[in-house]
Amino acid sequence: MLPHQAFAGRTAARLWGLPLAQRWTAEEPLDVARPHDAYRSRVKGTREVVVAAGRLTTLEIDGLRVLSPAATALTLGRELHHEHLVQVVDALLTPAKRYPELRLPREPGAACMTRAELDDFLRRCAGLSGVVALRAAAADARAGAESRFETITRLLIVEAGLPEPVVHPSVVVDGIELHPDLGYPELKIAIEYEGDGHRDEQRWGQDIDRYARLEAAGWIIVRITKADLPRRGARLVERVATALARRG
Repeated sequence: MLPHQAFAGRTAARLWGLPLAQRWTAEEPLDVARPHDAYRSRVKGTREVVVAAGRLTTLEIDGLRVLSPAATALTLGRELHHEHLVQVVDALLTPAKRYPELRLPREPGAACMTRAELDDFLRRCAGLSGVVALRAAAADARAGAESRFETITRLLIVEAGLPEPVVHPSVVVDGIELHPDLGYPELKIAIEYEGDGHRDEQRWGQDIDRYARLEAAGWIIVRITKADLPRRGARLVERVATALARRG
């Protein structure tokens, strides 16, 4: 790699541990950024990403030069579908402990950036390729999601015209603070996305206890899995709409 180059796009996202919808394959090219005025390099297995010199920050991961997480998201804005880009931005705004694979340049447990820092980054990137898409994704992003599937669930609910649920609302039951994945606190409706991680025996027991406490306090629990997401979340939307209708 030449001194003016750094990993960008999907490659940088995978190095940072940002959530991508597309699984990695050995055929995926390495995305390598170069300034627009630098020498063009053609190397088999790589794909060039032209960036504005001096306007994007480069950091290091294990000795590898990589665009910063925010700059990585900007380069992803050139190619990712809006929903997939929102998933990336949600991860940037969410404390890293909820995404164990993230390797972000902040103290353990902190988010990569605050909403104010993201807004400032977008202002500084005005006119750059990818900024329009990233700005649109930022508008739909919410801090707190624990997985890209929680983000998908929230976006599908909004897309269907239903009210936007709150991400991990704080609910106190019998003096214990609980945090459903999504919910309508004022209506006592909780939406729980149950991914593979919920199959762990300890996690399963915690889930059952949480559901029992919420139901005893008068909450409706809408439980969702990946099987409810096809056809733009038709089954998911139907279940949430039914719960809202029950509350009148």
